Parts: sequence; structure tokens; C-alpha cells
Amino acid sequence: MEKKLRILFYSPHPTHDIVTEVGYATHQRETIEALRELGAEVLPVVLGGTSLEQVPYTDGKAISPTGIKKWIKKLIPRYIWVSLKDFLLLKHDKKAQRELLIGIQSFKPDLIYERSEYLQDSAVKPCKEFNIPYFVEVNAPFVQEMTQMEGSSIWTGLGHKKEKKKYQAANAIFVVSSVLKEFLVKQYCIDPEKIYVSPNRINIEHFTSKTNDPLSISLSFKDPSFPIVGFVGSILPHHHVEDLLSAFEKCLANGAKANLLIVGGGTLLQDLQSAIAQSPFKDNIQFTGKIPHAQVPSYIQKMDITVMPGSNWYGSPIKIFEYGILGKLVIAPNNGPVCDVMVSKQDGILIESGTEALYEALQFALQNPQKAIEMGENFKQKIKEKYTWEQAAKMILDEYKILINS
Repeated sequence: MEKKLRILFYSPHPTHDIVTEVGYATHQRETIEALRELGAEVLPVVLGGTSLEQVPYTDGKAISPTGIKKWIKKLIPRYIWVSLKDFLLLKHDKKAQRELLIGIQSFKPDLIYERSEYLQDSAVKPCKEFNIPYFVEVNAPFVQEMTQMEGSSIWTGLGHKKEKKKYQAANAIFVVSSVLKEFLVKQYCIDPEKIYVSPNRINIEHFTSKTNDPLSISLSFKDPSFPIVGFVGSILPHHHVEDLLSAFEKCLANGAKANLLIVGGGTLLQDLQSAIAQSPFKDNIQFTGKIPHAQVPSYIQKMDITVMPGSNWYGSPIKIFEYGILGKLVIAPNNGPVCDVMVSKQDGILIESGTEALYEALQFALQNPQKAIEMGENFKQKIKEKYTWEQAAKMILDEYKILINS
């Protein structure tokens, strides 16, 4: 009987679990399950938690900081506050390494596959000491991302050194987009030959089965017979939902017959709702607010045209795969990660940022419903052929075979 490949799946981040319904958890969970389906034995060493009992928050939303913590944060300069947070991450990485060593000693893995995280490089030394092949998954330019989100800290320079250390030590690196690959090559002088582009994926059976759940969706459009333009996700600044609202209103002002369904909650939801309350087209627009993730497929199923108005330059958006696998026309940003998986006017409509481009895409889709259906079906077929978690896991296993046979 052939010995099963033993893979230790390592995720050192203190809060990134594998059980909730947020992006990072889904990515980790589906990768582990797909590797197991392909015959590998996988041990998750996931510091964020492998069961709901270990996760100190629900639905991916962290517990709000205490009043004292908020008060201290206001008093301390931002640079110092961010430096303290980074110090705690560095301290945590030592704890993560101890857990990793326990896993190595008990499981005796043939391969360590790490989901890379900011300021965490605790797998490098054990992999070298025990001579274990080391694969790294990279989902973001971590130092730049954290600096943009939080600000710089005393440890920012060290962060760059740790990133370079990980990538140079890795036998193979899996990135979610071609532009992220280019970034690692230029920023850290990494050999491009060992970097593989592996976009996000979708569990087709798991996602589509939820559309059959008994769910009564109450839509309050004045004329429910109109085609529905839809968005699903967080109502946050970088998603540019306000551009979608403006473009949609312009479509209606120019005679289009359509409804708009915005599914999700977020910091800008109330502002957008207040603005639409004064709109002459308010009866054609509905906000659901935050919904359980299990209901997302059923809401998408109600839509005819699906939109992702904005996205960052490096990340592979799972949302377009959720839209696409249900056969919906996808309108998405014309950026590197989306272009890795879609061809404009063939699989969907890719647009530049701003209201005008989105308006033109919506007008085209509404005026050419048959073409919209064809593009939706094209992308659905492409997802089935190329963008499942099983295919991502197969890439990992294939690269391992090449490595050990070289």
C-alpha cells in the first residue's frame, strides 16, 4: 500500500481560523479538504483555531475592543500603538513556532505548507533543521498592506527582512495573482521560476447546494419583473458601492428598466441608505443589510447582472467565482487579478474605475440580455474547468512531486 503524503498545514496568525465563513478561513479550510480528497494526510497547525470553541468571535467579526483599550489608543501616538501591536505579533510567532515543532515531532510531515502572514517567519528554521520541503502561500504584499491599513511601525523594516527570508527559503511559492508574483520578484529579488500563480477558487457543490435551501427572500421592488442588478459583500470604501448606485441611477434616468439589490452590511451602509431615501428611483433599489453567509447563494440566484465595483490591485476576489458559478454576468474591475481569470466581453465585462465605465457596462448588459447570458455561461464553464479547490490542491501536489524527483 502506497504511503500517504503527510502535509503539515501551518497558519501562524493568531486569529485566522479555518471554521468561520470569512475569506481567509474559507481559503484555508477548502485547501486542507481538497488535499485530503486527493489522498494526502493533512495536519492543520492553525493558531487562529480549528474549531468554533477555539474562535473568540463569530461570523469573522472580532470582539469590539474594551472602553479602556479605545481610550489608551486615543492617547498613544499611532506609530507607538502600531509598534506595540507588531511587537505582540512577533511575540506570538515564538508561540506559533513551539506549536509547529510539536506538530513536526508527532506528525513527521513530508511537506510543510504555510499560509504566509505579516511578521511571521517561524517555519523557516524548523524546515531547515529537519530538512522538510517548505511551500509558502502568499495572498498579499503584507508589509505594504499593513502599512497602508495601520501605519508604519518600528518593526516595518524587520517585516521586509522576514518576508524576504521566507520567500528565499521556500522551495515553492503560491501567489493569488500574476501581479503579486511580479511584486515579489521585484521587491524581494525572488526567483520567478519557483513562484506559481494560483488564484482563489470555489467549492462548486458546497456553494450551489445552498441555493436549494428553503429560504423566503422578500424583495420589495415596485416592479419585480425588471431585471435585477446585484452586489453582495461588505459596504466598505474600497468596494466603491457608491459608484454602483450612481451608475445605476444614471441608467434609470436614461430610460433603463431595472432594479438594484445591495446585499451586505458595513460602515457605509447607513450613509448610502440615507442618500437613496431622497432618490427618485428609491423604489427600484433595495438594501438587505447583513445576512447569514449561508443565504448568499440564494440572493445571487435572484440577480441577473452581478457587480464588483472595486477591488485591490493584488488580491484574487472570491466574489467573482460565487457570482460566476451561478451563471450570472459579472462586471468587475479591469485589474491584474481579475484579468488572470476573465477575458472582457467573453467571460464578463471588465471596467476601469469610476461611475462612467460602470454606467456603460450596465447599459450594455441591460440592452443585450442574450449576450449577458452567454458571457455568464462562459465564465461558469471556465470556473468548472479551472477554478475549483481541487485544482488548487493538485497544483500543490504536482509541484511537490517535481521537487522530490528533481
